[in-house]
Amino acid sequence: MEEKSIERMLDDFLIYFPVFYQKVISSKDFHNKQTSASYYQILGVLMHQESLPISVIGDILYISRPNMTSYIDKLVKDGMVERIPDEKDRRIIRIKLTPGGREFIKKSRVIVEGNMRENLSSLNAEELENLSEAIKTVKLTLMKIEEKYNEFQHKH
Repeated sequence: MEEKSIERMLDDFLIYFPVFYQKVISSKDFHNKQTSASYYQILGVLMHQESLPISVIGDILYISRPNMTSYIDKLVKDGMVERIPDEKDRRIIRIKLTPGGREFIKKSRVIVEGNMRENLSSLNAEELENLSEAIKTVKLTLMKIEEKYNEFQHKH
């Protein structure tokens, strides 16, 4: 791939992914200024796991350990997660979603889905299909990149 194409792709990622999030997913009244996207992402990761060590959540979301600690502190304070000592290694602290955190994520998802439907309502069926296919392509590409990255990590 030529240098100009890579530069254009980088610009598109840096400019349009935040715009996509802002214009498609969020709404002016949804996000509390005190609550970051990372807050929701951490809860989202935990929705699909019994519990995870803080470091694993940070690795999944590319969040540094010091930042993870402050996010987890806030989530614990808000009653969304709890810290649990690992059964096999007491030095490891696992994070588990509370019933309140699970309910919060379910309610938030309904709100986000409504926002998304409203924000995409100006698109016709063909435009929605094109957007869906583009997102699917990005997802598959990212999964392939992650797979290659993991292969490389295991070799080194």
